[in-house]
Amino acid sequence: MAKIGPAESPKISISKEKCPDLVLTDLKMEQMDGLELMRRLKEIDPNVFVIVMTAHADVENAMASMKMGAFDYLTKPFKLDQLMAAINRADERIDAMIAGEGHDSNFALLGDSDASQKLKQSVSRIAESNSPVLIKGPKGTQKELVASAIHGASVGEDENERPFESIDCANSASDEIVDRLIGSDKCGGGLVKDAARGTVLVENVDQLPIELQPDLGSAMRKAKNETRFLFTTAADLDGAVADESFDESLFYRISTQSIDCPSLEKRLEDIPLFAESVLQGLGKESVQISEAARRLLQSYGWPGNFTEFRQVIENAAADCSDDTIEEADLPDCIRETNQWSSLADHLEAASREYKARILNACQGDSKKAAKILDCKPSELS
Repeated sequence: MAKIGPAESPKISISKEKCPDLVLTDLKMEQMDGLELMRRLKEIDPNVFVIVMTAHADVENAMASMKMGAFDYLTKPFKLDQLMAAINRADERIDAMIAGEGHDSNFALLGDSDASQKLKQSVSRIAESNSPVLIKGPKGTQKELVASAIHGASVGEDENERPFESIDCANSASDEIVDRLIGSDKCGGGLVKDAARGTVLVENVDQLPIELQPDLGSAMRKAKNETRFLFTTAADLDGAVADESFDESLFYRISTQSIDCPSLEKRLEDIPLFAESVLQGLGKESVQISEAARRLLQSYGWPGNFTEFRQVIENAAADCSDDTIEEADLPDCIRETNQWSSLADHLEAASREYKARILNACQGDSKKAAKILDCKPSELS
């Protein structure tokens, strides 16, 4: 459990201590509003259920909360029976998740799309070595599950007891990182020793304090023959190295092998299979998705990726009639096409991503990347 700093919000401190399954929060609060609270809660426990309360004039923020993974929202003033109904629905969903723990909605290596096939091939190829791996991708693309798949694929039939340990830099204090990951002697902390001959996953490595980054490189050098290191990030580490907010030597040590986890928008043809996985995890295999609803699901941009997708399917499965998810069961952001990005915005985002990939392949050499892309180095920023 992450250590709690002296300035940490009492709301976050309580959440870390009590680990609640369900949180009821207002959107308008002092010190930390409901959106920020929910973001922090989801970082601590992605499976926590959050019900938000909002005034009628704040429905736009309520919809934003749904995109971030809120289970439901209530517009004030509301009646007690409305609140209890929302809590009961959440309670049923929590029970279903517990009952379906053996069928976790791991989409990481599902799918037949080109993006999914490429991801599976990368995992298979990288699993054969013992080198560090940087797993990149936007938030919500199941990077930690890709890491688990790499570990699993690298374990032979006679070595199925090899340990797998993880630490999240975004939710760990500096002294905890030193104690568990780096070690006071910079030879690896307790977590690294526990993972001897196994795998250590360092999540959100971009959140590792810069003053500790060279020390991690030192610990990796001394433990490399015993432990494999995997790293995840949703940040642009190439850019972070360029502006000196991430240690260059550590970057090249952890990024010699990398995997790009594709966004859900690049795996739209696999959505029926992903939905089936979510429904199976809920114990609702009998629920079907109408053709019209499926078309909408495969047309939406999914800014929240698989985190948003799972929440949408779970909510729709709970609200649908006759075991069929229809258009009306989907949230407004999916049904209202005026919220979709323009072609220009889509192409601009694709261009930025491609430039970043080429720059990464050139190990941050902007002149070399610019030559390949036939552009000026300044256009890569």
